[in-house]
Amino acid sequence: TGSASRSDRMAKYNQLLRIEEELGDSAIYPGKNFRFSRK
Repeated sequence: TGSASRSDRMAKYNQLLRIEEELGDSAIYPGKNFRFSRK
């Protein structure tokens, strides 16, 4: 339990960078207007 290890955090960060690179300019950040869908 507890927080993720440094290697786990780095893996997630690197994955976000890969996703950002793949999406390029087509990515849209909703910012504070983002809402989770309710089921």
